[in-house]
Amino acid sequence: MRRAARLILISGEEGLKAQLSSWLERAGVQVCERFPSLQALITHWHALEADPPDLVLVDLNLPDYQGLDAFAEVKVRAINIPVVALIDRSEAMLGPHLLQMGAADYLLRDALSAPLLEHVVQRAWERQQVQNNLSEYLQELYASEARFRAILQHYPDGLLILDAEGRILMANDEAQQLLGYAEAHLVGQPLEAFVREEAPGFARLTGTSDPIRLQVIPCEEDDPCRLVLLRPLTESERQEMAASTAAQTLAEIILEVLDEAVLVADGEGRVVYANQAAAALMGKPHRQLTGRPLNGMLTTLMPGERFDRMMSWLELHGGTWQGIRRLESRSGSVQTFQVQLRLLSEPIFGMVIVLRPVVGEVPIG
Repeated sequence: MRRAARLILISGEEGLKAQLSSWLERAGVQVCERFPSLQALITHWHALEADPPDLVLVDLNLPDYQGLDAFAEVKVRAINIPVVALIDRSEAMLGPHLLQMGAADYLLRDALSAPLLEHVVQRAWERQQVQNNLSEYLQELYASEARFRAILQHYPDGLLILDAEGRILMANDEAQQLLGYAEAHLVGQPLEAFVREEAPGFARLTGTSDPIRLQVIPCEEDDPCRLVLLRPLTESERQEMAASTAAQTLAEIILEVLDEAVLVADGEGRVVYANQAAAALMGKPHRQLTGRPLNGMLTTLMPGERFDRMMSWLELHGGTWQGIRRLESRSGSVQTFQVQLRLLSEPIFGMVIVLRPVVGEVPIG
C-alpha cells in the first residue's frame, strides 16, 4: 500500500481481535480503534467522524447485533468507507446479500489467513481510492460543465451547439426565445428545421420572414461539434438588408419585363438565370432551363463552338463581344438577333448573354 491504511476493528472475541490486529499490523495496516460491540462503535462514532478511518472490519457475530442487522448498522454510518465483514461458513449464504448492501468484501472465519486478509483489505482500500478519485473527477467535471452552461446561458446572443451531423445538442435561453421553442424540443433536431441560411452571415427563421444574423464557428480540430451564434438584426442591418433586397428585386423586375432574352451562365457553362423572354425564346419554362448547359443551345449565336473556348476568346477581347446572329427554330423559321456577351466576376464567375431581336435585313458579322 502507498501509505498505511487506518482501520477500525469490531469484534467481541478477544482472541480473534488480537489475531486480526497482529496480521493487519504486519501487513502495514494501522488498527486505529478496536470496539467489542456495535454499541461501543455507535457511542464513539461522532468523535471518529472528525478523522474517519479508511476501512472497517466487522465481525457479524457481535454480542449486541448479528448478521445482516449488524452490517446494516455499521454501513449506515460508514457510507463512504469500505466495510469488510467476517461471517461463519454456516452463514455463507449471507455473502451475496452483504455485497448487495454495499460490503466491499466478506471473509469466512474458518478460512482466514494473513495473506488472504491482507489481499482482501488492500483490494477494498485501493478500490475505494479509485472510487474517491473518480468521484472527485466527476464533481470537477460537473462543476466545470455547470460553469460552462452558466456562461452559455448568460451569453447575450442566441447560442446553439451542434454535433457532427448538424443536430442541436444545446440551446441557451436567448436561442430558445429567438427560435420559439424550449431546449427539450430543440435538442436532437437539425438546425435546418428552424433556420434557413439565405446568404453568408444571414438567415431567416423557418416559417417567418424575420431575418437574423447567423455565424457558425467550428470547435477544436479534434472536436466535430460546432457553435452557432444567432441574433436579431440591428436597425442599421435591417435597413441595409432592405435596401439590398429592394435593389435586387427591382433589378429582377426590370429583367423580367425586357423584350431582350437574358441568360446568365456560371463558369461551367450552365444556366443559372433566364428571364421570361429567354424562356419564351427557348420554348421551355424556367425550371427546365436552369442548370442546363449552354453548349448545344446557343452555339450558332456565339463566336465559338464550346463554352470554355468562348470564355477564353472573350477574355482575349476585353470581356465583351456583340454581333448579329441568326437562330433557326425547330419549326424551320429563322430569326435574327443582336447578341451581346459579357464576362462576369461578381456575384458569380460566368457570363451574361443578351439576345435582342432584329427587324429587317442586316449583314451577319
